[in-house]
Amino acid sequence: MRCVESPQTKRLRLIDFYLCFFGKVNRSDLILHGDIAIATASRSFNAYKERFPQNTLFNESIRAYMKSESFSPAFDHDPEAALRLIAWGQELNSIPVTTYGVGSFATVLDSLSTDIVSQVTRAILNRHCIQVLYSSATSTETRTLTPHSLFKGLGAWHIRAWDSKRKKFLCFRISRILKAEQTDCSYDKTIEDDALWNRDVILSVAPHSKHENRNDLAIDLGMEGQYVRNITTNEALAGYVLNDLHVDCTPDTSLPPHAFNLQLMNRHELEHVDSIRALVPGFIQTKDDDA
Repeated sequence: MRCVESPQTKRLRLIDFYLCFFGKVNRSDLILHGDIAIATASRSFNAYKERFPQNTLFNESIRAYMKSESFSPAFDHDPEAALRLIAWGQELNSIPVTTYGVGSFATVLDSLSTDIVSQVTRAILNRHCIQVLYSSATSTETRTLTPHSLFKGLGAWHIRAWDSKRKKFLCFRISRILKAEQTDCSYDKTIEDDALWNRDVILSVAPHSKHENRNDLAIDLGMEGQYVRNITTNEALAGYVLNDLHVDCTPDTSLPPHAFNLQLMNRHELEHVDSIRALVPGFIQTKDDDA
């Protein structure tokens, strides 16, 4: 039988979780996750310090407990949970009820390391650079990255980061980061400098014209009789969005309609978008970055 954690153990785990993935934690963080009084939060921090004194230091200037240099996670954590919380502000809680669904295969396809994910998330939240050993399609090499955002695309978690070697912002799959550590490089490239991230594009998609049940596809998509839907995203993510939605982007809608239920209607407006040209079936692959 599965043991149920006590409320106090859950709070200790939460403190450890924040230290691991955020690098710091205060009473307000604990209060956000449940109906916890200030006094209860304070007792939880005292209990954590008593049990794991080597893991944290108190910073008077920001009134928060900081991850110490000797920090070692006292609990096992789910890196996917940290990414969901930081990327979308989502916290998923399991309820002990009879269930009727099947498990997700996502964890099989996208293996994530707690150590590497925590290095990435702390870099984004605390605005510092990381040096990573990254395995791409063509090589495995060391890169210095300045990450600013997280996103999920092509079934995997990615970061958007400035690559100091290539002198541009690129997308990197987190599971392909083999090693990561903080560096002393200055965090001089921010999200405001990422032109493609800040430039919106509209993707006009419609039920595939060669599908025999086009009306049913419109119903599935909630189009209510309208055969075109406009999706707004940014240039950096446009290719990921079209790929994840299985959109036929060929000029003659030549991809199989049962595999690609949608087709792109404004291809001529998007031929300049690098992420589409590099990632989407129907656009010629470029010799651009291999990240």
